[in-house]
Amino acid sequence: MLARATLAAFCLALAACSGDVAEIEADQETQSGPRKVQTLAVETELLADPVKAFGTIAAKQSSSIGALAEGPVERIFVKVGDRVSRGQPLFRIRQADYQRRVAEAQAAVDLANAQAIEAERRYERVIALAPKGFVSKAQVDAVETELAVARAQKTQALAALGTAQQALSDTITRAPYDGVVTARFVDEGVYLNNRFSMGGQSAALQLQELGTVAAIVNAPQEYVDVFRRNMPARVYIEGFDEPLDSIVYIINDRVDPESRMVELRLPIANPNYRISSGLAARAEIDVPTVQAIIVPRTAILGDSSAAHVFVVADGKAQRQEVTFESLDLDRIRIRTGLEPGDELVLDPGASLRDGELVEPRQTGDLN
Repeated sequence: MLARATLAAFCLALAACSGDVAEIEADQETQSGPRKVQTLAVETELLADPVKAFGTIAAKQSSSIGALAEGPVERIFVKVGDRVSRGQPLFRIRQADYQRRVAEAQAAVDLANAQAIEAERRYERVIALAPKGFVSKAQVDAVETELAVARAQKTQALAALGTAQQALSDTITRAPYDGVVTARFVDEGVYLNNRFSMGGQSAALQLQELGTVAAIVNAPQEYVDVFRRNMPARVYIEGFDEPLDSIVYIINDRVDPESRMVELRLPIANPNYRISSGLAARAEIDVPTVQAIIVPRTAILGDSSAAHVFVVADGKAQRQEVTFESLDLDRIRIRTGLEPGDELVLDPGASLRDGELVEPRQTGDLN
């Protein structure tokens, strides 16, 4: 009996202590009250900042130059970095075989020409005797056929000669346009195959037209309906102190489904070839002003991939996921997650919790 009484007394004492602790915590919470936070009423404002897009400089044209006539490379006339003009020789395939084919074709033409002359003379003799009845109708038909065959063979031989001469001419590959040699794939002696790319090396040089280059850049998809051809733009190129003027020349109709970006092409005049292909580029495109939600950067918590803010709703801090883009060091533009009229918590701090009671003070009112 004594043990039971002692146990009951201990339990009552423990319960009393627990109640005291709860009351103390409640009193402390009551004394501290809701957290005081500085807030800002979310509004839209006109934004005239240019759209930023990032990409790479590309040549107007870029060609891997192969041989029109196959064979071993006999000589390469240019080197990487050379500027070439349209029609200028770039390299030569060994010509000996093609020269021999031209000689053979020329001999065939000479033979066909002699046979045609002989056929014409025989025809003229037979036709002259026909009215006198010295030759038969069959003989006349025979010489007519012989002459027609000789003339056809002469035409065929001339065509074969033309083909052989063209093949010989094609042993020298020439620049298809004014440009710069940007790569060399082979040395002398390498066999170039102009029929099947998988059967051997098919290209000898890379040529790029750099008189005009293009900045190929990617911009956010939300501007797809804003972009128009001929919009003014400025292109900043790595290694250049000043931006270069350009315009939006091409708007790709396809939006990349993974990056959610739209491709733009901005031409840049490059008469002295100062700008090389492959350089990093940043474009600023002037677009019409739009209504946008712009807030201080200090209101954002987390990084760009998982950013959030706190808004005040019913006296409590409510966590809100957002997406944004930077405008400058102090301001960001909210893309999604906030609406005009929301009460945004400024400088929420890492300790603020979702659902926590807060006492908002509009900017300028917090003492």
